[in-house]
Amino acid sequence: MVYYLLMAVVLVLAYPLLEHKPSVAKKFCYVMVVFVCMLYISILRYGLGNDYYSYIYHFNIIRNTSWSGIFNIDFEPGFVILNKVIALFTADTNILYAIYAVIILIPMAYVIFRYSENIWLSTVMFISLTFFYCTLSFIRQSIAFAIIFLAYKYFVQRKHFMVLLFIFFACLFHSTVVILIPLYILAVVVKLNWKSITVYGVLTLIAYLFSNTFIEIAVKILPQYELYLGKNFLTSGYNPIYIITPAVILAVALLAHFTGYGKAYPEKSSMFTSFAIFNFVIWLMSTKHFVLERFSMYPYLFMIMFIPSIVNYYRQRLGAYAYARKHVDAEDEGFVPDSSVADPGRIGKAEAEVVVASRSEEENQILAEIMAEDADTEEYAEEYDDEYDGEYDDASEEGEEQFSEKELAAKSIADRIAANVNKAVTENVDDEYYEDTDEEEYDEQSDGLTNEERWQPQNYKFRKTGTAVLDFIRHPITIYAAVLAVVLGINLWYNYFGLNVNQFLNSSSNSFHGVMPYKSIFPGYMELALSLESPEDKDVLLSKEEDLLTYLYRIRENENYTVIISSRGDPVSGLNTGVRGIIKRLGLTKFNSARSTDNYIGIIKSGKVVYENTSSNTLIYSTDILGFDTKILSSRNAAQITIDGTDLSRNGRGINIVVLDNNTGKVVDRVSFKTYYVMLSAVRTNSAS
Repeated sequence: MVYYLLMAVVLVLAYPLLEHKPSVAKKFCYVMVVFVCMLYISILRYGLGNDYYSYIYHFNIIRNTSWSGIFNIDFEPGFVILNKVIALFTADTNILYAIYAVIILIPMAYVIFRYSENIWLSTVMFISLTFFYCTLSFIRQSIAFAIIFLAYKYFVQRKHFMVLLFIFFACLFHSTVVILIPLYILAVVVKLNWKSITVYGVLTLIAYLFSNTFIEIAVKILPQYELYLGKNFLTSGYNPIYIITPAVILAVALLAHFTGYGKAYPEKSSMFTSFAIFNFVIWLMSTKHFVLERFSMYPYLFMIMFIPSIVNYYRQRLGAYAYARKHVDAEDEGFVPDSSVADPGRIGKAEAEVVVASRSEEENQILAEIMAEDADTEEYAEEYDDEYDGEYDDASEEGEEQFSEKELAAKSIADRIAANVNKAVTENVDDEYYEDTDEEEYDEQSDGLTNEERWQPQNYKFRKTGTAVLDFIRHPITIYAAVLAVVLGINLWYNYFGLNVNQFLNSSSNSFHGVMPYKSIFPGYMELALSLESPEDKDVLLSKEEDLLTYLYRIRENENYTVIISSRGDPVSGLNTGVRGIIKRLGLTKFNSARSTDNYIGIIKSGKVVYENTSSNTLIYSTDILGFDTKILSSRNAAQITIDGTDLSRNGRGINIVVLDNNTGKVVDRVSFKTYYVMLSAVRTNSAS
């Protein structure tokens, strides 16, 4: 529900804030709203991903280590220093994850706001390609890719020193970023054409077929990684279904590179299309060795900027085409293809109105006065051109003062309207003129645009082929609709696939690391989520629950339970802030204040604590529970919950829980949780020791 609501916010707000009368303020508002939603999801989450508990564990280690000893910890130095600094101010794991979220999401929001050519589509891709989920679990790598993302403009501008500087800084948080150095060099040095693509294809095939041999060679060169040989993340791979989306993104990138987009922006297209190729290759290799997927994150990340740029290019071509069809008739107006500056004397009201939206409020007012005074902008422009234009061009700063602000603004407006009209006119040149002229002759008679300029959206010329089907396929509307449908469709499918992976793969062992059911430390959310479950399923769901936080919320929700708790060994060292919050809400005050050396017994009946005790000595408590003689023992080496002569305790290290139904007296669940360790794992088999 949380993920779908987030995606709904992203899509629903796109039209009113970005598409309908766009402005910088509305764009900023959109980015703020959707990324603040992500920030709240990040801050209030609980237990998402295998790494969630690990980062709490390592944070506590770093917090308890001296400054002189922290660099002996087996993590990148940047991450260790960051955690040590955080530990100076707080030990609260919720605040820790809030700081992580801010460090990661603010750079993502800034770059998308500042540089994305289609903000809502970039945001959709950031979420649906699992980058947002990664920020909830893979903290070190997420900080690293946030740093790399900040260097986006330097990648586009090919400022090599700055790119390498950002890569170095990102490596301080996750060493896998080093893969970007050879990928960036290849993207810059190798000219992307069909020959280089063929070479990439052959090398990929060889690498795929002989990957095991290459891994063995790599391990011999880097013997410190020898321990990974034979492990499942090198011997197992992802299901091939995972390469569908990288393959579609690559297809869109290649299509754009060898058509208009690549011709208009050759360097940018070459770099990021190369990244799309590298991303696909890494994903393909991950179907044999799934650990390699981690390396795809960095080239993949740039797709959330590159693909929207492609979509925007075709959208602009469509806009230029539509403008020319609506406002300019080349034959009637007398324009010719080689005109580089439109004649101000031919500007009419329709053309003037088109650019009103881009003028300042003051300029719009002046333009309105001009159009009110003159029957037609054409009349004013001709008069202005004759009376002022030459004189103004030669005027000194002192001479400029002889013209009124209205006259100066009018010239600026006329010039800018002329430029807009000319762009549209060159878009819609007379078909007969082109058909009767050789391409070389046409190019010579054109306005002297370079090849890249000629493929810019405002300069691109849509020419009919004489074949209706081909004309339809090549039509700007068709191309734009197809590109947008494919990109948006594959992203939404990928998001759905991530949420429902087990239905696709029928195997939890291959489940998608991208999305997991959302859990929260926010009481209102947990209570709402549990309230939506069927009452008939409550007992079964409790007996299958693996997460301690959710388990305790289930106990608190159902007043038909009697809950008996007994600890064995350390009962509290692994507890995090979220779990301590629900323990407090349950009223287990002594449990919340217990030490790692304490033993603990607690009893909750119908939602109320009826007994609770802690001690460093062995605890024994006998009572009557639901008419049964009950004896409870808690010590360093054993935990017993004996009801009517039968010991129901799992006798596991941590806390042991037995839940009874108040109406029937039947046992609903028997479980132990490893509360001495941050993973807080559930165990439903009796301990052997």
